[in-house]
Amino acid sequence: MKKKFFHFLIWVLCIVFFISGCSKGNENIQQEEEEVPELKTPVAGGEIFLPVIQFATFNPIVNDNQSVYYLHQLIYEGLLKLDEHYELQPALAKSWSVSSDGSEWKFVLRDEVSWHDGKPFTAEDVKFTIDAIRISNETKNISIYSSFAQYIKDVKVSSPNEILIRFDTPLQNPVEIFTFPIIPKHQFNNVESVYQSLNIVPVGTGPYKIESYNKYNRIQLVRYDNYWSKKPLLSGIIAKMVPDKGAALTSVEANEIDVSQANDYDWEKFSSDKTINIYEYVTQEYEFVGFNFNNHLLNDINIRKAVSFGVDRHKITDEVYLGHATVTDAPIHPDSYMYDEEAQEIGYDITKAKDILGKSNWLNRDADEWLENEEGEELRFHLLVNDNNTQRIKTAEIIAEQLKSIGIEVVIQKANWEEYEKRLAEKSYDLVIGGWKFSLIPDLRFALHSNYLTSSNFIGYSNPEMDRLLEEAAAAKIQDQRIEIYKLIQKEFVKDLPYLSLFYKNSALIVKNHIKGNISPNYYNIYNDISNWYVQEE
Repeated sequence: MKKKFFHFLIWVLCIVFFISGCSKGNENIQQEEEEVPELKTPVAGGEIFLPVIQFATFNPIVNDNQSVYYLHQLIYEGLLKLDEHYELQPALAKSWSVSSDGSEWKFVLRDEVSWHDGKPFTAEDVKFTIDAIRISNETKNISIYSSFAQYIKDVKVSSPNEILIRFDTPLQNPVEIFTFPIIPKHQFNNVESVYQSLNIVPVGTGPYKIESYNKYNRIQLVRYDNYWSKKPLLSGIIAKMVPDKGAALTSVEANEIDVSQANDYDWEKFSSDKTINIYEYVTQEYEFVGFNFNNHLLNDINIRKAVSFGVDRHKITDEVYLGHATVTDAPIHPDSYMYDEEAQEIGYDITKAKDILGKSNWLNRDADEWLENEEGEELRFHLLVNDNNTQRIKTAEIIAEQLKSIGIEVVIQKANWEEYEKRLAEKSYDLVIGGWKFSLIPDLRFALHSNYLTSSNFIGYSNPEMDRLLEEAAAAKIQDQRIEIYKLIQKEFVKDLPYLSLFYKNSALIVKNHIKGNISPNYYNIYNDISNWYVQEE
């Protein structure tokens, strides 16, 4: 579990031509002819029940439980936070700046912030938190945030509300890493004791504080009246222990809790329940078809284009994922402020696919169904897929059937996970279905840069222009500059098609319908904007 959640955090905080037929994030998919009217004015007060899966510690620095991570966002805050478009916003830091080479960051902190126990928040707390995370890289202590401080050289407190952070590797340190939770220095003896304090009662600066705490039963949160920002409407939140996600959903049905994450794609069963609303959102889980550039046929952009136009990705999302996926032509999250809709140019067009192949002199020269070139070489590819993923196997079957209609034979090869990884490393495949859990801090070098040809760039893709753009994006510190570079990256990706981008998977938040407000979950924070949720009494 720890390894799985650690990867979740790194993916979260590290790394369309059209989207009809796909449910996009934050959309309530329950359609009813008569909707229950909401109150014109939200009413403050009331409490709701949230699930938390049984955990070992509530200490945010060493926690490895995803449900606790989400709950921590009600209690703790970072220097910065991400909004619904994964764009940075001020939090405990009201402003920040960076030196010209990117090696030094200066944060100016809010001076009106206090901890839940009444003590003032200062730059000393920020330094203490960073120092605690840094020792996770140097000792056997483990923090899910250790990579965030990996390249921090030193931290200097300039004043009670100003801190300077220096890196030993300039230019490639995204400011998004400063979303990790800040902990109070006065709650611990020293930085080493952070890792021994597994049973602490959390003290944060967030909108809710701990009223009572029983790690085996429930945690009572109450509104923090001295919160520096907008006060939440809900007066209380009770986190009830459940053994797993399935039990959380069952508890919603039994009216024991009010909110739960969906489990896989089973939330359709709630669509007819008038006591429940469903809020769908786009995850960071991205699926693709990779082209092996060591195959001389797939080195031909025309064949990659024909394959891309010959695959109906919306049919896959409808039949395999019940419509709960969002098609996109490039690996940038469709809700991200960096997403460029103008770069989305690939759509299902069987006529265009056939035309591309015909102009490239691929014709049916014999009595079978497959196209050949003048040398008699047939368009036949082996498609690798891991055999423990039912959705990918079904996706492979649909792709094989669709490409058959344009004269390309696809032979599906299923492999166990060990064999699948081995064949990727050995480049022993033609096409492969794979997936990544991307970061909210885009950095596609691992997949597309030629420096990674012997490791994570397993398809063998090399493009000097793409390398240049990726390096510029990694070095960009100004948001507008980063946006423009990522527009060019997306255009280059669609132009060159190193991968056939399939889609991002969707998930959903299941919510009892007496809870109202701006319920807009995202992958980074399923309780996004919970300060504006409220309870509508019957």
